[in-house]
Amino acid sequence: MHTRTGLRAFTLIELLVVIAIISLLISILTPSLARAREQAKSTVCMATLHEMMKGVIAYGNDYNFALPPSLYPSRPETPARHGWAEALYTSLYGEHDFPLDQDFPVMRNLENRYPLWVCKESERLSDTTGHYRVYEQAWKSGKLEGVRYRLPLICDANIEVTDEEDLQRADIPNEHIAGLEGEAFIDERHYGGANYVFKDGSSQRNVRLREDLALDWDLDPETPNR
Repeated sequence: MHTRTGLRAFTLIELLVVIAIISLLISILTPSLARAREQAKSTVCMATLHEMMKGVIAYGNDYNFALPPSLYPSRPETPARHGWAEALYTSLYGEHDFPLDQDFPVMRNLENRYPLWVCKESERLSDTTGHYRVYEQAWKSGKLEGVRYRLPLICDANIEVTDEEDLQRADIPNEHIAGLEGEAFIDERHYGGANYVFKDGSSQRNVRLREDLALDWDLDPETPNR
């Protein structure tokens, strides 16, 4: 006697339930995966800042503990501006294989040849965006030993500021980011915080330091300078 066997097909309701469950799982997991990617990029960024700080220390060992100049003319006969990134690159690699007649070619990652100086998390809008820049208040002493331990030396910086109202905002200490004075400000590009590196080589993501610096640029409680 033959028995009739067959495969039972899914009903439409069962199929819709499975699709709903899968959609729910995706909606739950997607933010977590996005956050994990952001955290990974922030970790890479902090590692980059740590490597930069090692380069700054090496520069100081060669030049009587001096910091690289934050801003200088590339050569007397041209108005082009160079800064700490170009000076540090030249010191580390023993050459300056970048054009002397352009502003900040290393820091701006000219022709994508100097990727170390551009944050991977930044939204690249032009050749003036996405840089790491020095915090000018920390850089003013000229020597690493003269920098307060709480002050960052290098940090994330945002795009060029073109709106004059932005320059008046108390929460943006834009005039104290060297290289392009008054044109850039600290950027919260790493999920609500910015990355910084300090004189001891430690780097961190901080969600409050930008506001603290806006209120007191040198973090000296005796001299509030909002």
